[in-house]
Amino acid sequence: MTLKQYFTVMVLGSILCWATWWIVILNIDPFQDTGLGLSFFYISLFLALLGTISILAFMIRKVFSKMELPMFRFVQKSFQDSLFLSILIIFLLYLQGSNYLRWWNGIILIVSLVLYFIFVWSTKKQTTHFN
Repeated sequence: MTLKQYFTVMVLGSILCWATWWIVILNIDPFQDTGLGLSFFYISLFLALLGTISILAFMIRKVFSKMELPMFRFVQKSFQDSLFLSILIIFLLYLQGSNYLRWWNGIILIVSLVLYFIFVWSTKKQTTHFN
């Protein structure tokens, strides 16, 4: 898959997911729902955020990166970042909807995610080139 095809699929998919999310918001009453509507809400929002953040993260990485990496590495890293950020946003939104989110457990969740990223980045194998 070329980079142009990837962007086309991601942009069209994100637009469709945002449209789906908007349709869910307009047509489903959360107070009379059995849970299926909330599932559609969270899934469509997750996929819309995943695509949008992935595209934005790729552009930011490409513009501000000083390393000369292959394009698929930028795509891979931006997709991983968008996956974790989308999961965090959906989880915080779910906690807020369930009235479990407080400032202190939100901070604990964000700090634990930052510590996880620091751990993952610090334990990656460094490739050395021997001549």
